[in-house]
Amino acid sequence: MKKLLSLALSASLLAAAAVPAAAVYQDVPSGSALAGEVQKAVDYGLMNGYSTENFGYADPMTRAQFVTVLDRMLLPQGNDETLVGHITAAMQVDYQSVKAYYSSIDAAAEHDWVDTDKPFRPSDPITRGEMAEILVRALGLKGAAKLADSASTLPFTDVAEGRGYIAVAYAIGMTKGTSDTTFSPDATATRAQAAAMLVRIYEKLGQKADWVHGFYAISSYSQLNYAQDMDAISAGWSHMVWDGTSASLETTTAGGNIYYIPDGYESVTNSLDASGTPLNLSVFMEGSSLREMLSSETGRQEAAEAIVAELTASYEAIGKNPYAGVTIDFEGLRAADRDNFTDFLRQLSEYLDSLDSRDLSLYVCVQPALATGSYYDGYDYRAIGDLADQVILMAYDYDAHDLSGYEGTTYHQTACPAPIDQVFYSLMAITDATSGVQDRSKVVLGFSCKNVAWQIDGNGKLVSGTPVYPSNETVSKRLQQADTVLGWSDAYQHSYAIYTTEDGSRYFLWYQNADTLQKAMEAAALLDVSGVSVWRLGSMPMYPAWNWSCLL
Repeated sequence: MKKLLSLALSASLLAAAAVPAAAVYQDVPSGSALAGEVQKAVDYGLMNGYSTENFGYADPMTRAQFVTVLDRMLLPQGNDETLVGHITAAMQVDYQSVKAYYSSIDAAAEHDWVDTDKPFRPSDPITRGEMAEILVRALGLKGAAKLADSASTLPFTDVAEGRGYIAVAYAIGMTKGTSDTTFSPDATATRAQAAAMLVRIYEKLGQKADWVHGFYAISSYSQLNYAQDMDAISAGWSHMVWDGTSASLETTTAGGNIYYIPDGYESVTNSLDASGTPLNLSVFMEGSSLREMLSSETGRQEAAEAIVAELTASYEAIGKNPYAGVTIDFEGLRAADRDNFTDFLRQLSEYLDSLDSRDLSLYVCVQPALATGSYYDGYDYRAIGDLADQVILMAYDYDAHDLSGYEGTTYHQTACPAPIDQVFYSLMAITDATSGVQDRSKVVLGFSCKNVAWQIDGNGKLVSGTPVYPSNETVSKRLQQADTVLGWSDAYQHSYAIYTTEDGSRYFLWYQNADTLQKAMEAAALLDVSGVSVWRLGSMPMYPAWNWSCLL
């Protein structure tokens, strides 16, 4: 492990308590299973006692207290007066009655943690179901809960409403339920129980990325120096070819291949050798030829043999083979291809294991599961996880590539390249206890440094259904324009901007920055996924808003 991605969280004392924390509270029962979590909640600064002797262990946690803890956990702390103004009359919140919690309730209303069209009931004891919903919404996963509502299974027989919220809360380990088959959504929670739940989430959000991987491919040389600080690199220097009868590995420009070994490759391999960063050969293939090759027993065997041959060949300029393993990037697989792909990986793994003189790694790229289940269902996550050393989830490129026919609408505002609801859903699928990768330390969340812009008119309506993909330099310039409007999508947990070009054209831009990166990494951490992969070196934005220093 070379570098860690730190997910910094601000934490503060619960507003209800102004008394310094005590080392031991007399009302915490001796031998209590929750005693450790209560003490952690105090040590982390999440909660405090009513006095130096009384924590309020068995007292009910109120709704106002709960959102106050979340406020201090998840939001930047500043002048409380700046938050006031979002509580509606329908929420029926009396300032004098809940003065200590008022700004936090206001923040909850502002950020859509709670509904603003019905009474908030600040002094009511919070139920387990309400905790699940408010927490999931506070984590920015309301959309993920909506997807999980119909697509996820639960072991609980007593959950009728709010299934999606409880499914997400259960997946991230907020609670294991009150029994193997019951969640008890209407049961209230004590302060001790709430402390335990919040400590679990706090500790997950505080996890750090322990493995950073990058792809080196087209136009990557300008950022080769960043590779030296990564834990592994995969070079896109090959393309698998199937001519209908035989498979071969192409590493030259023949046939218009864009994934080839470049002239001067030794400057790359020497740089990585000097930093001790292992280099894998990335093997790319997609389309009907891929599916045909995988359906052929001969094709699968020849493909595996061609890869092993490349991993054992001596490269003339350096006098050795440069690779520490292989990264398989076979894209667009469907359900009919699942078993064939798994058979290919199994055979390749056996070949790699047979090379006793070298401990070669196997990384496998997989496309994300979708809530519809209609695409990218050709990857057996469980089997792939058993065979691979790392499984790279390519959780990006969810955006539409053509919005022709939607001119005059605002549909472009839904065309986010990496919406958190979809990203989290795919993370839930790949870590599923039944069908996902058993060892979650193998799962790696992939990012694509992609900028997508749509031309709009003065009213924000779509002008052209064809997107443009501005360079990082262009994005940096546009973000610094005085008339550019910067925005953040709570629904997608993603940054956007609206800018105007020199000829007066206006564009709506989806772009990734440090905030987008952190939210996706927090979502991954909630599911104990601690690796990250970047597509690709050469495309990593260097403008200040991104701040790659948090990763490298």
